[in-house]
Amino acid sequence: MTPEPRATILIVDDDEVDVELVVRGLRKRQLSFDVHSANDGCSALALIRSRLSTVFCERLIVLLDLNMPRMNGHEFLSEVRSDSALQHMLVFVLTTSDLKSDTDKAYDRNVAGYFVKSNVNGLLDILGPFADNVQFPVLA
Repeated sequence: MTPEPRATILIVDDDEVDVELVVRGLRKRQLSFDVHSANDGCSALALIRSRLSTVFCERLIVLLDLNMPRMNGHEFLSEVRSDSALQHMLVFVLTTSDLKSDTDKAYDRNVAGYFVKSNVNGLLDILGPFADNVQFPVLA
């Protein structure tokens, strides 16, 4: 039996410090993800669409900030959920907003989970077991 490829984490966040905190947290937990980042929703969509038929998207988990320039997280989610090739993509929100309206809006767009950045460790603690046990959707 061929081992599954490592999961890919795509961090979509315009704050380089927050991206580095996630990367360091993954490294500290010795999680062997392929990690990439994009600084807004437009860049993330371009990256995903350019690699759709590659191993990059086979086991993809997106960590999405909501407050970004050009294309924010809600706009990204709307675009993803309306694209038949991407609509089932696994997305966790990781943001500073704890507003009920943001949480509701994100869950209305079928996110896998909503985490406030003050609880980044809670998200990082579940990512390894999650990736090891979940059936990833096929993106086509």
